[in-house]
Amino acid sequence: MLHTLSHPAPGDRMRPTGGEPQLTEQVPMETMVRDVLEAISRPAEKAVGLPGAAFHDPAFLALENERLFARCWVAAASLSDIPEAGDAVPVEVAGLPIVILRDRDGEIRAFHNVCRHRAMTVVSEPCKGLQALRCPWHSWTYGLDGRLAATPNLGGIGKPEAEGFDKNDLGLKPVRAGTWLGIVFLNLDGQADTLESHVAPLRERYAAFDFDCLRHGDTTERVFEANWKLTIEGGIEDYHLPWVHPQAVNGDVVWTPGTEWVDDRYVGVTGKIDYDDPDRTPVTDVRRKTQLPHFPGLPDDVDVNGGFICQFPNLGVGVFHDHVVTTIFTPRGPEQTHARKDYLFVGDAADDPALSEAREQVIAGWITIGDQDKPIVEEVHRNHRTRGRAGIDTMFSPFWEGAVQHFQKFIAGYLAR
Repeated sequence: MLHTLSHPAPGDRMRPTGGEPQLTEQVPMETMVRDVLEAISRPAEKAVGLPGAAFHDPAFLALENERLFARCWVAAASLSDIPEAGDAVPVEVAGLPIVILRDRDGEIRAFHNVCRHRAMTVVSEPCKGLQALRCPWHSWTYGLDGRLAATPNLGGIGKPEAEGFDKNDLGLKPVRAGTWLGIVFLNLDGQADTLESHVAPLRERYAAFDFDCLRHGDTTERVFEANWKLTIEGGIEDYHLPWVHPQAVNGDVVWTPGTEWVDDRYVGVTGKIDYDDPDRTPVTDVRRKTQLPHFPGLPDDVDVNGGFICQFPNLGVGVFHDHVVTTIFTPRGPEQTHARKDYLFVGDAADDPALSEAREQVIAGWITIGDQDKPIVEEVHRNHRTRGRAGIDTMFSPFWEGAVQHFQKFIAGYLAR
């Protein structure tokens, strides 16, 4: 499939630079992403980030849907959406409608949310206690296993069968699904490595934390008027903390960025403090001033300062001594992103009334961070629409922004395949 960039307006041709690939009328997207991958793979001090078109051009998102989101394990929903058999929730992945459900045996299943008759949406809103899935247009009915169970009046009034019509191959089209850390992941093309191998590096990174003891406490949602990549990039670097999140640091902090990544599995920053520096000032974080129980059995020297890791491509994970927060970033077109946070606590802390205030403090801290990030992210997104015309490339701080560079490199690598 040939993807091309949208036409710039007359007089809006983007000038050639020494870094960002020149984007001109009808440049093939495949050519552009190869150039981008080369530019972004240079040493950090010389690397050039994704061009502005990557953040607003519909053709770029179309390529991401085809070559990235369809090939990866994508975070799509929370298990808290479907706690019981018969619960179902519609989602969108790679621009495609999907329904995720829990069948009668409690197994998580996913299907393309399209009736096999004439493409009507089968499930349009979250449902509970379903015995079957019924298309609202012509009432074709599917079992929770996706099998086509009923086609009323197919052969005439009162005749559910028609000569020569075989229902056996007309079940809902399944989608590969798996779960980890309370999240439902989907792999649309069915060709990715196992979910276990996909999350193994991050699971090993936090091996000291017993995630099995976590329970779901609450959910918050936010919409950014910005590209999905920008909403993640703001979380995987600490460079901006003193100015955008001053509550997260206190005084002259000796702060060593814990930038880390593993292949295209995860990338992020854990904000390590130099504990060996005698002149360091302790870091104060509003999310840690709680009386919530800690993970059991944590070693004294384990890193519990938290941070933000992107389980590639679209799940944010923050791990702290008393809670975990996950964020699913879902593109709503190239210029809007839905961000859903789920807050997980240790054991009964998830719903103990005596700890409600402590939970609220944690959630309020994350809401504050989102409130501070939102105007910055949205302003940067607006500038991405025009910076190419102005001849302004995106650069990286070699000290602080290795994770951002590698996040963009992962994306360009998928698109260039």
